[in-house]
Amino acid sequence: MHQAKKRFGQNFLTDKNLLKKIVDSAQIHDKNVLEIGPGLGALTQFIVKDSKKYLAYEIDYSLKAVLESFVSDDSNIIFQDFLESDVTSDLNNYFNGEPIHLIGNLPYYITTPIIFKFLEIDQLKTATIMVQKEVGDRMISKKNLKSYNAFSAILQYFTDVRLVVNVNRKMFNPVPKVDSMVVQLTKKETKLDKSLEPKFIQIVKLSFMHKRKTLLNNLSTGLNEDKVKVLESLKSLNLDENTRAESLGVDDFITLTEKLYQ
Repeated sequence: MHQAKKRFGQNFLTDKNLLKKIVDSAQIHDKNVLEIGPGLGALTQFIVKDSKKYLAYEIDYSLKAVLESFVSDDSNIIFQDFLESDVTSDLNNYFNGEPIHLIGNLPYYITTPIIFKFLEIDQLKTATIMVQKEVGDRMISKKNLKSYNAFSAILQYFTDVRLVVNVNRKMFNPVPKVDSMVVQLTKKETKLDKSLEPKFIQIVKLSFMHKRKTLLNNLSTGLNEDKVKVLESLKSLNLDENTRAESLGVDDFITLTEKLYQ
C-alpha cells in the first residue's frame, strides 16, 4: 500500500460520491483534460472515462505502476514537477492547440503558483481544483469581507470563481490539519487593455500591502507618486483619503488603474 509523502503534500480522497461530484462539476464530457497530482488515481478513474484526451503531471514516480493502469491511447502521464516543466509546450504538442480543462487536488504548499500558471496559459480555459479552505475562502470572497485580499481581486479580474463544494478534512487519508474546498475558475474576457493589466496587478498588490494603512498611503508610497495626484484619482471614484483597499471591488480597481495611467 502506498504511504502518503509529506514532502509532496499528499492527502488522498476516497469518497467515490464526492470524487464523482468533482468530475461532474467540471463538465468535461468529450473535452481535453489536464490533471495535476493524480496521486493514486482517485479522480483519474472518472476523468479518463469522460474526457476526450487526458494528460497528467505527477511528481511522485513511485506511483507510476498504479497510474499507468489508467493510461490508454487517449491518455498520458508525465512524471515531472508541473511547476518546473515546459508546460505550455507540452500542452500545445499533446492537445494540438485545442482548449484544455484543468482538474486537480492541489498540494496546499504550491496552490498559488499553480493557479497563476493556469492564468498564464491561454490554452487552459477552466480549473476545477481542491484547495485549502482558507485559500478557497479568499478566492470566492467579496469586498468588505475579512477574507478579501489582493489574491481575491486579481483572480476575480481574470476569472469567474464559484464554490463547488466544501470538503471536511476527515474525508482524506491521511487526515490533514485543515478542511478543504473545491472551487471552479472559468476564464473570462478581461476589461482592461492588455498593456494595463500588469499595472492593475501592481495597484491591487500595493493597495493591500499594509492592510491597516489607507489606500492613499499605500499607493502614494508604493508608486512613489505625489499624494495629491493619487487623491485626485480616488476622489474621481467618490473615494476619500480614509478609504482602505478592502472596500474596493474588482471594477473599482479597474477604474482606478485607468485613472492613474490614462
